[in-house]
Amino acid sequence: MTSGSLLTRRRLLQGGLGLAAAGVAGTSLTACGSGSSGTPSGWTEVTFSSVGDPTTQKMFKDMIAAAQKESLDEHKIKVVWKPAPGDDWASVMLQFASGTAADLQRIDDDRVYDLATNGKILQLDKMMQDASTGFDLTKYSPTFTTKVAVEGYQFSITPGMSANALYYNKKLFADAGLTAPTSWADAWSWDEFDAAVKKLTKKNGSRTETYGLQYAVNTIQPTAYGAGDTALYNNQTECGYGKPETLDAIDKQISYIREGYAPTIDVEYLPLFNAGKLAMTWQAMDISAQISKNVDWDVMPWPKTPLFAMTKNYARTWVIPKTAKDPQAAFLAMKALCGKAASDVMAKAQFAVPALTEVAKSAAFTDHPRPKAATVWAEALGNVAGKPVDVPFPRGPIGTALADSFVEGTNANNLVSGKLATADYLKRGRDAVNAEIKKRGWNGDKGKELLAKGGALTDPDLKVAAK
Repeated sequence: MTSGSLLTRRRLLQGGLGLAAAGVAGTSLTACGSGSSGTPSGWTEVTFSSVGDPTTQKMFKDMIAAAQKESLDEHKIKVVWKPAPGDDWASVMLQFASGTAADLQRIDDDRVYDLATNGKILQLDKMMQDASTGFDLTKYSPTFTTKVAVEGYQFSITPGMSANALYYNKKLFADAGLTAPTSWADAWSWDEFDAAVKKLTKKNGSRTETYGLQYAVNTIQPTAYGAGDTALYNNQTECGYGKPETLDAIDKQISYIREGYAPTIDVEYLPLFNAGKLAMTWQAMDISAQISKNVDWDVMPWPKTPLFAMTKNYARTWVIPKTAKDPQAAFLAMKALCGKAASDVMAKAQFAVPALTEVAKSAAFTDHPRPKAATVWAEALGNVAGKPVDVPFPRGPIGTALADSFVEGTNANNLVSGKLATADYLKRGRDAVNAEIKKRGWNGDKGKELLAKGGALTDPDLKVAAK
């Protein structure tokens, strides 16, 4: 999911999707002659496409150039950049519907599940485990094979994730005598965080002049998981978020809005932060370039709520459509674009935390004027005390129902605008999800049934994530 999570999520391709014939791992590379793209004769051409502003598109071109030099030239594979025809994922989905998607396609991670179950993208487990051309997964973050897995199977690659963390104004912290934690392992307790929010808030009567905190509604997920809860119970047959500790934690968070320590969700956070009127804001990495140069800022972890400090990251995800001209060449291109040279480019652009651990720890990612605590971003892809920092949120139709019920729409908006009691929000959300579970007769085995029905599983007995 991209940032701006209150927007209604676009409905994915549902039903009636024909399957396009495609090869799988082991397909021989298809040579093509030199054409308008400049692909040399005897080389294999792989098209790569994504949405993105001019800065992002330049980064992708630089990643391609780095990957070509590092390994693709040796394989005689030429990656050709094709910017998506529109500026959002709807244009990309139209390409999938018409069978015109690029050989290697960046896609919104929330759409991978439906693309997989509708038989539009390749299962990658076999290629990823190939002894000669697959991935050495020990070199990648734990989330590399789990973040966007579809019922444990690999239908996509996530070379990096935009980590969500708290941006904070260092001057306001210094004025309040506060020192921010620089690691998820040292995240503030709920009580320490509560005291800081209230200390950083400046009020004039009933009017708040400087807010201590601003957050998006999808922080409800890490807050609930941090209280020791999960989104689904009993083999996905019942909605979670039912523990008393979850109600207490979420209500404590929402109290900041009710009591004027945080603005309501309709207030624009960036002008407040840039004006020095907001001490902390929970955001993804892509806001860095929008922060005023006059603001001295850094990043810190979300607090323990109260057991664990967790977050909800945004995956930068690539897939290989079944219409790819040469799936094996597309996979090698995908692998190269997850390699060190291309990951260095991503790290320097601060587009995402590279999944390649050595780069996430390298100067390419950490040696920037801001943030000084870049390790807070990098750690968000890993584990702290054996527990993932990133919330392992469910995907598929029930994952969509959870998001619709708890993150988007009237229920969520009424909560974060202070119009709805937390207990009512949780009850309404749970009732809606349970109704969807009942309607679908859902359980933990249904996802694999959908994959089988859609003809998605070319290798049903192979799971990278099980290794």
